[in-house]
Amino acid sequence: MTVLVLIAIASLALYAALPALPIGGVVAAHLALTAAMLVAWRTTRGPGEGRWRVALVAAVLFRVALVAAPPVLSSDVYRYVWDGRIQAAGHHPYKFPPADPMRAEFRDEAVYPRIDQPEIPTIHPPLAELLFAALAGLGFGVVGFKAAMALADVVAIGALIAVLKALRRPRELALLYAWNPLAVVETAWSGHVEPAGIALLLLAIAAITTGRGARAAAAFGAAIQTKLLPLLLVPGFLRRLKLREVAILAAVVALVAAPYAIRGPAYGAGVLAYAHRWEHGSIAFPLVLSAYRKLDATPALAEAIGKVQARWGVSGRAVGPQELARLTVGALALGWAAAQSFRPRIDAAHEARLALGGALLLAPTLHPWYVLWVLPLAAAAAGTAGGWLLLAALVPLQYLQRGGDVTWPLRLAILLPSFAWMAVDSWRSWRRRRAAPDAT
Repeated sequence: MTVLVLIAIASLALYAALPALPIGGVVAAHLALTAAMLVAWRTTRGPGEGRWRVALVAAVLFRVALVAAPPVLSSDVYRYVWDGRIQAAGHHPYKFPPADPMRAEFRDEAVYPRIDQPEIPTIHPPLAELLFAALAGLGFGVVGFKAAMALADVVAIGALIAVLKALRRPRELALLYAWNPLAVVETAWSGHVEPAGIALLLLAIAAITTGRGARAAAAFGAAIQTKLLPLLLVPGFLRRLKLREVAILAAVVALVAAPYAIRGPAYGAGVLAYAHRWEHGSIAFPLVLSAYRKLDATPALAEAIGKVQARWGVSGRAVGPQELARLTVGALALGWAAAQSFRPRIDAAHEARLALGGALLLAPTLHPWYVLWVLPLAAAAAGTAGGWLLLAALVPLQYLQRGGDVTWPLRLAILLPSFAWMAVDSWRSWRRRRAAPDAT
């Protein structure tokens, strides 16, 4: 107990000091806090309610320590506040981007100048927008929004504990997320909305694992309308849900979108710009893009697509290497995710980890907070979590590149060690399955 309390106090002090550190210091502190997490996890293994409670209280205090600090690693929370205020004033968030003259009356010096890509409409799904509207309606600003995201992350920890209970795995594994500095920093400090969607997804996985299909369908539908990434898990959930439960899933998705669909677009056009333009921190996508450029396969394919477009009366510009590369990695990600739903004897948590993890590693964009989607699922996987824990420890190295895209040396330093560990874990898992083919 003494060791755990000392580690918790030291970690709390380091979290409180983060906002005053330079970026290099933040990254170094992140590595130290990762080491503290691993020690704390080992300390809480086995029986002992007192140590478990101390660890959970410490996880909450870590987040409290950063809520009031101004976000410096990401500006996403300013977009959330903007979208919330627009809705609180009775305006539709999907109709105009912040830079549009129709939004000029809402611009201020505290929020608008800090919005990234103000010329692009919001990309956030309806349930996230409803959350932003509710927070703005309560009069919350940046700190209030960050507090709400930190609270959502605490709910995600509780949902992860529920998943572990459903899988009959040690509850202490939840500390690999609860104490993980990536989760603390990206939610309580940067204020990302990810934990709201992650909490809903984990609740859906816990429910489907314990045979509560209706609850799983409702939570999964809400998760989809918070962030789009869970759409990759639709085949797996459809395989596990009954027809009535599928109807509940569809109803939740439709009902959440209805307030926006009635008054205008049901979803923001910004997601198309995101899919077409964003590229950050990936390895797979630049390699695919480079291959298309070198092979010069574009003219022949563009001609074929042009013929199809002409046949169907669809006009559009010629397809280039960028479009081909994005279509390729998108198809690979969708195919990989769908393939996991056909694997025999695989639980919902394992399937989600493989599907989401593969898609993230293939995607053109890999921001540090994207890793949060796989991190709790990796923690629940026990012996195969190492590669993702390493990625969570290394991905903040991206912040050393202030402005512009991540350099190749940084990308390789972050992803190659993580890929190698994941590959070793996969090989060992395959060996275990072969050694015990009848294991469930």
